[in-house]
Amino acid sequence: MRLYKMELYKIYHKKVFSIGAVCIFMIMMLFLAVEVADERSTVDGITYEGYAAVQKDREITDDYKGVLTDEKVEQIVSEYGLPHKVEEGWGYFRDRNFLNQFVMNYLSDGYIYDWNDYKIPEYVYPIAYSELGEAKAVCGRETELKYYRGWSVFWEILAIGMVLGSILVIFSISTVFAGEGQVNMLPLLFTAYEGRTKDTAAKIAAAFTIAAAVWAGILLSVLAGCGMIYGLDGLMCYSGIVLDYGLLTPEMMLPLRHYITLIVGLSFCGMMTLCAVTICVSAYFKSSFHAVVTAAVCYGVPVLVAMFIENSYTARYLSIAPVFMAPYQFIFDIYDIWLLPVGAAAVIAVYCVIKAYFRYGSLS
Repeated sequence: MRLYKMELYKIYHKKVFSIGAVCIFMIMMLFLAVEVADERSTVDGITYEGYAAVQKDREITDDYKGVLTDEKVEQIVSEYGLPHKVEEGWGYFRDRNFLNQFVMNYLSDGYIYDWNDYKIPEYVYPIAYSELGEAKAVCGRETELKYYRGWSVFWEILAIGMVLGSILVIFSISTVFAGEGQVNMLPLLFTAYEGRTKDTAAKIAAAFTIAAAVWAGILLSVLAGCGMIYGLDGLMCYSGIVLDYGLLTPEMMLPLRHYITLIVGLSFCGMMTLCAVTICVSAYFKSSFHAVVTAAVCYGVPVLVAMFIENSYTARYLSIAPVFMAPYQFIFDIYDIWLLPVGAAAVIAVYCVIKAYFRYGSLS
């Protein structure tokens, strides 16, 4: 335990780790602030912007939350109308609010793709004859109406945070083994009473602890930020509604709580796999610079490979790479096989840890 605490201290006490952690937090909060600043809601002819828009949308949605019915839809249209105001340069109706935009998207003939490509909604369809009705027929669940905007922001910022966190892990952990070789500490460490075996195990345990802490810190920071501003309602909504995608695919008809569990779990798997690969790389170098560069290349190469693969069916197997386990969109391509990349990543992680353990233990 003493060695483990020492190794843990050596990692998180480095300036690159503390400064990096602060920078990641600030960048995520900046993105959150930008998302909030872009919010807009029009109610009773009054337009609210930023945080005030979020609070107004939450307030009006509370009156209709729960199972969506045709009666609720009629009341929403009667009270708030349907959005129709278009302004040049804006890709959404400028007089929308959360409720009438929901009705327009899923229960009307209106749409807007850009300020010069839109159709003002004229008709509202019964739920049974809409995409929502088709989804109910397939999965047997009613449509839940809640203010789910917070979750849309949550996984956008989470993906950014996890990519930045991965970079921090690479810089912090790639020197765990390589750093000792660079300063010629190996002969001293391996002649100590608790040297070769216990020191190697302590370094590996400390590295995984740091990686897990980075992952948890990012997750909790984003969750807290979005929860305080947007609230965290909507866990029973269809995931496709929250994503603003089509509904009639298995992954889009998942309850949101299941979808979130899946993407959060994949991000954790990616972070742990990255940690294992970085540890292995570190054990094969006696230069911190070379270890960092090699680990970074291992992390980024799958992106370059994906750019040159035209077959999307083949490309989705690249989801085994940690870099692809952070973006929430990638789950759309691997939903039917998600256990395969998770299992393969676990095997790779175990293999890398074993190789690192014996490689570093054999050095002198």
